Amino acid sequence: MSRLMRTAAAVSLALAFAASASAQTPPSPTPVPPSQMSTEERIRQLEQLLADTRAELEKLKASSSSAETNAKLEELSRRIDILAQEIQNLKMGEAAPELEAGAKAGEKTAERYGVGPAAARVYGIKKGVSIGGYGEILYSNYASTNQSGAPANIPDFVTDLRAVVYLGYKFDQHFVLNSEIEFENAVVANDKPQGEAEVEFAYVDYTNSPAFNARAGLVLIPSGLINQLHEPTAFLGARRPDVDDVIIPTTWREVGAGFYGTYGPVSYQLYGVNGLNAAGYTAAGGIREGSGEGSMALAESWAFAGRLDFTAVPGLLVGASVFSGDAGQNQYTPSGEKISALTTLVEAHADWRWRGLWLRGIYAHTTVAQADLINQLNNFEGTESVGSVQEGWYGQLGYDVLSLVSGSRMNLIPFVRYEQYDTQARVPVGYLRDPANDVHGWTFGAVYQPIPQLILKADWQQRHNEAQTGVNLWNVLLGYVF
Repeated sequence: MSRLMRTAAAVSLALAFAASASAQTPPSPTPVPPSQMSTEERIRQLEQLLADTRAELEKLKASSSSAETNAKLEELSRRIDILAQEIQNLKMGEAAPELEAGAKAGEKTAERYGVGPAAARVYGIKKGVSIGGYGEILYSNYASTNQSGAPANIPDFVTDLRAVVYLGYKFDQHFVLNSEIEFENAVVANDKPQGEAEVEFAYVDYTNSPAFNARAGLVLIPSGLINQLHEPTAFLGARRPDVDDVIIPTTWREVGAGFYGTYGPVSYQLYGVNGLNAAGYTAAGGIREGSGEGSMALAESWAFAGRLDFTAVPGLLVGASVFSGDAGQNQYTPSGEKISALTTLVEAHADWRWRGLWLRGIYAHTTVAQADLINQLNNFEGTESVGSVQEGWYGQLGYDVLSLVSGSRMNLIPFVRYEQYDTQARVPVGYLRDPANDVHGWTFGAVYQPIPQLILKADWQQRHNEAQTGVNLWNVLLGYVF
């Protein structure tokens, strides 16, 4: 069902209910067909319906209580949630694609395609080339001392953190090519070690139906809430959460193939991909540098990645994922012992958006078998040990205060996040944990969106660790998506 059809259904549903809820309410005029409205006109009409429905809800609350009244109250609340979700979908503007025939109303692009709204533009065209992208410009200001009071000696900086182009091509109604090309820190040169140019994903899809589709190429691992949805408008905070950067090595991609789809309130993704390389594991970075990233990745060992999400309640996403596979890549310790290094990352996540409220949380847990052999392979000693258990979690609360302003086209979301992670939650016998890798802290900030495609973020981060060397910082970010 296209976005226009979804909008028409929501408008018709709200009008029909408003007419039946109160005999005194005069019938609404016949709406202009959605195909003849601009996006702004459709948003205004839905917002008016939302305001009328809320007014009707308040009138019913003031009336005498009865079983019939209570049933109407529940139904009105449900209609309000549907209208609010539809308005949010429309406010995504041109960054959101039209869904193909058979997609359910209110369906999010992440649940359907496993990529962000701008990255999914190619699925909404009939045929030919699609171009989109996003960018982030970041300023970070570090405290002069760490948590113990010693000098921090970390310079402040400003950088064009990411400039991304999505290039896609829709060959016909079934075959789609999609890719993301990213430039980090503006310049790739010998004297600019932070600069990188990367292909974040590049795959071909066979789109059969909402319930079953195939994908092959350089794919995003379907883990967590940020790895697949990493556009700046898709999360709060100037920086991605540390758990989604350290425990889950965002942006994590490998070469492989698999299937994905949605059936009713359930969406799934299943992939077989090249395994990680245990030679890249470190104490502080966890499994991050074990990723092949599609660049001459060792393929002696393979892995499985899977994900399930449930969206039975409007605005609520609950799910879990798993990545598991050997990371030995046919390597041996100096003493000649073969390494398998089975690595398994499991995580559970939830995201709830209800009217102006936005709640989000995640827990991730990684186990690495034969961490002692990996230490021997890399000549790690003492606190340099790879963590045999690595884990982290965070909880986040935000509220769009401008959702209380009738007719507002802007978003202003103050938020708070607490997170904790440890890349050495457990180490092999004979090795030591580094307390600097046991990290926790708060992030307080706000994001402002004058239009759906532009976002300004500012926050303060408290970064503490058990070694007392954490350094707090301020961040300001300008982001865009198209």
